[in-house]
Amino acid sequence: MIRKIYQYMRDCKLKIHSRHQLRGATIGKNNNVFGKINIVDSYNLVIGNNCSFNHNAYINAGNGIAIGDDVTISAQVSIVSTGIDYKSWVNGKKKHINDGMVKIGNHVWIGSNTVILPNVSIDAEYVVIAAGSVVTKNIQDGYSIYAGIPAKKIKTINHDMED
Repeated sequence: MIRKIYQYMRDCKLKIHSRHQLRGATIGKNNNVFGKINIVDSYNLVIGNNCSFNHNAYINAGNGIAIGDDVTISAQVSIVSTGIDYKSWVNGKKKHINDGMVKIGNHVWIGSNTVILPNVSIDAEYVVIAAGSVVTKNIQDGYSIYAGIPAKKIKTINHDMED
């Protein structure tokens, strides 16, 4: 089993510091990891093609995370699809929230130290999330830059621009 996982990882070019973290994940081709990343509940994780993950990214797929194609996840990004229900917590119990799928579309760049919270969908293409942002609501405008706490649209990207 370990040999099959290693062969699969070598074929899809996804490198990670602990092979067992990927058990059950659905992973596309030509993905790269630069540095160590942490994945929780990989059985609920889907990663598209041509994605990049950078140092100390934290992905908690407890309620599911789907990442599209050509997504860049910068250093220290946290994507969390679960949490503790605060009402049960104040009563001395730790009940996990059972809904909170996170969906990230194609061609999304998530800047360093960004946090994406449960129940968020980035349904548009060519979205940039600025460093240090906290994404609490769905993003549906493509060719846009979002920033802040909570993240809000700050700019439209002119997609007709040439290099």
